Amino acid sequence: MKNNRGFGKFEVLTVIVLLMVIGAYLMFCVLKGSSKEGFQTMKNSAIKFGNAASVNNDTFHNTGIVYLGEVQDEKLISNIKNPLGKGYCSPSESFAEIGGGSTNVTFRCGNYLIDKADFASISDVQFYEVTDWVDTKSEATNDEKTLYNCIVDGKEKYAEYYEEPYFVYLINKDYDGGHYFANTITDCEVVSKTFYREKKLYEEKKEG
Repeated sequence: MKNNRGFGKFEVLTVIVLLMVIGAYLMFCVLKGSSKEGFQTMKNSAIKFGNAASVNNDTFHNTGIVYLGEVQDEKLISNIKNPLGKGYCSPSESFAEIGGGSTNVTFRCGNYLIDKADFASISDVQFYEVTDWVDTKSEATNDEKTLYNCIVDGKEKYAEYYEEPYFVYLINKDYDGGHYFANTITDCEVVSKTFYREKKLYEEKKEG
């Protein structure tokens, strides 16, 4: 049976299938290109952060490790949007380790991570996929870290647990202190837990 344009049902179905295949391919190309651009943007943001942290190193209390949150609090960098998803790049899990004439940058945006990249060669950076930190270990766990919080009036002061240097930075800011380590803090009851996550090398690690 033909329709008014002279196409049978089989031909019409074939055209629809072909259009769906072409559409899916074009969408794949767009998403791949967008993803590639996103990784390049993330890398550029990591470079911008590393530069701000190292150039202004003397501004910070702990000159050995500077977090994105500290740089943002000093108004040296504004919030950095996650180029690979929703929200912003992490102010508490993005940091620069500075010393011995070198700078290593760790930078997290959503579920993607640049891990301890040498700032001098960050153009050839590797990306990792990571899950959020959880306090329960599983068979898939391959990364763990001790994170900190403090108890005030029987409640956890912060909504999250943080790496020690960033936790100490927050305590210093909130209590006008000059600490470098969690074990010297007496303003609140310091508590720590071991957290776990999955971490794997991103398959296309040299995007951009």
